[in-house]
Amino acid sequence: MIYISGILPKYLPKVWEDCEPYIEMGNNKSRDEMSTFDIYHKIEDGSMQLWVLSDDNTEIVSVLTTEIVEYPRKTTCRIVTLGGKDLDLWVADWLETLEAWALEKGCVAMETCCRKGFIKKLERFGYENTYTVLGKELTIKH
Repeated sequence: MIYISGILPKYLPKVWEDCEPYIEMGNNKSRDEMSTFDIYHKIEDGSMQLWVLSDDNTEIVSVLTTEIVEYPRKTTCRIVTLGGKDLDLWVADWLETLEAWALEKGCVAMETCCRKGFIKKLERFGYENTYTVLGKELTIKH
């Protein structure tokens, strides 16, 4: 069985060393918008949330981070990073808990920016590809 635990900011220093490699797994395909250092401080100040998934032996199998985004017309829970192993075996275990938490916090939707492979993993849970984000790094030429 997989257990999901939301980590309060005051406990962040105690768990960070074990969580950071998983956060980096989820962040290393980004375009350098944030580092794990930035994520640490966003969790510390409460603007992001840290979730730890563990198995029956209390071994960490995954770590994810979320943030609540308040758009002018709705509030959304965004999955920012997700890193771990054997995602297909436990995605249903944490997704239901996370969605229930988001509803309690006033969110009416979930969202994530992800690679194409993750789209396939979430489609079976009712998620759909609503946007495609393209990016390009700019350089200044003189």
